[in-house]
Amino acid sequence: MLGGEPRVSESNERRKRVDAQVLQTALLDEICERLLKLETMAEAGIPIGAVDPLPVIVATTEPAVYQPQTGKWFSVSIVNDGPSPCWIIVNTGISFTRPYLLNVREVYEVDMRTAKIEDIRYYTDEGTADLRIKGVR
Repeated sequence: MLGGEPRVSESNERRKRVDAQVLQTALLDEICERLLKLETMAEAGIPIGAVDPLPVIVATTEPAVYQPQTGKWFSVSIVNDGPSPCWIIVNTGISFTRPYLLNVREVYEVDMRTAKIEDIRYYTDEGTADLRIKGVR
């Protein structure tokens, strides 16, 4: 007792220690949980490779919105077959308010790299436009 603290007996010290196997099990459980979270995040960021081609959609002067029926898309390709130019907005809720002008015989492509495309808004200033849309999920 020279240092002021009473010395704990060796048997009391052993009782306070946690068995190494218990700590290993707890550590492995924590690692497994983190790996499962990473796997889930990775799956959300990898397209399954399915292409969803839609029947031709006719854009008019009345704005319309298309929402993918199979879940969010990773990318979208829109072809304007005319006869009029068409305005396009991808992800109307979070995109810029300025639409993209898609002229006749042009292709508009958006690749978000993750499943983020929720909807597409389209309309013309005058006349109609036949749109071919393909989404990748």
